Amino acid sequence: MRPSVGAPPRHDPRTIYAIQADRASGLSVEEIATKHNLSRFAVQTVLRPAAEPSGMASPFEFRHKGSPPNAAVQVYWLGYITATGRIFGQSSQGTLVLAIHPLDEPHVQDLVRDLVTGHPRVEFADSNLKGRQAYIRDRQLAEVLLQWGISSTANSSTLSFEFLPKDLVPDFVRGYLEGSRSTLPFGGHADAVPAPTSVRSLSFEGSHALIAAFEQALRTASGIRPVRVRALGSTGQAKITLPQAVALKILASAYAHPLRASPRAAKFVARFSVNSQGPPTQVSGRRARVLARP
Repeated sequence: MRPSVGAPPRHDPRTIYAIQADRASGLSVEEIATKHNLSRFAVQTVLRPAAEPSGMASPFEFRHKGSPPNAAVQVYWLGYITATGRIFGQSSQGTLVLAIHPLDEPHVQDLVRDLVTGHPRVEFADSNLKGRQAYIRDRQLAEVLLQWGISSTANSSTLSFEFLPKDLVPDFVRGYLEGSRSTLPFGGHADAVPAPTSVRSLSFEGSHALIAAFEQALRTASGIRPVRVRALGSTGQAKITLPQAVALKILASAYAHPLRASPRAAKFVARFSVNSQGPPTQVSGRRARVLARP
C-alpha cells in the first residue's frame, strides 16, 4: 500500500513515540511510512535530529534511555506546564505560553534555567482573558512538550502517562497542583494559599482525556480507590475530587522530596517534606538526583 501524503503527526504523542521506536528497532523510513500510512516527509519530520538538545526529555527517551539525572525536576515542570501551558506557533517560532499566578514569575525563571539549554528568552505580559502570561520562546522545548501531549489549546492538552515512571507521579502531582489556576490550594479566587490543615478535599481539572488518564495514574502510583471523573458541562473539561483522607495522602507523597516547589507552596513543604526544617530544596536542574520515595 502506498503511504498517503499527510502532515507530520505533531499533536499525536503515541504515533510519534511509535515512529521513534520503529526506527530504533531498525525499520527504514519507507517501512515506517507504510506501517503508519504516512508520507516519508511526515516520518522524516518526526525523526529529524534537533538543532540543539532540549532540557526536557521526550517520552521515548524516558522509556528507552532511562530516566535522566534530573528526572524528578523535569517531571515536576511537566506537571506545572500541563496544568497551565499551551504551545503556540510552529517551526522556529515554537513558544510555550503559561497562564501563571503573578507571584510565580521568579519560579518561571527557574523553569527556564532547568529546561532551556540554549539562549533563554522569557517574557511576561498581561492578558485581558488569561491574566498574567509567560512566553518562553524555545523551539526544542516546544517540540518535546508536543510529544508529551501539551496542545496548542490549553483546554485540550492531555498527557501520555504510560511513559511516565510511576515513582515520579508525585512530582507531576506537585507541579500540576501548583500550576493550576482553577483549583485550590494554589488556584481559585483566594489571594493567600491556605494552610495544609485546612484542606478538606483536593481537586484536579483539565481536559476529559487528561483527567481520566490522571485518575488512573494516581491509582496505579498511590493505590487509591477509583475516583469518579465528572464532566464539566459540554466544555470537554472534567474534574476529579479526592476526599480529605486521600487528599492528605497524595499531598504527603507529593511534598515528601520537593526538589522543585513554588515559593507559594512553602506551607506545604514545611508540613510534609522530610526535610521540613527549611524552605523548598532548590537543587540545580542539571544535577538534581531522583530521591527514593518513602
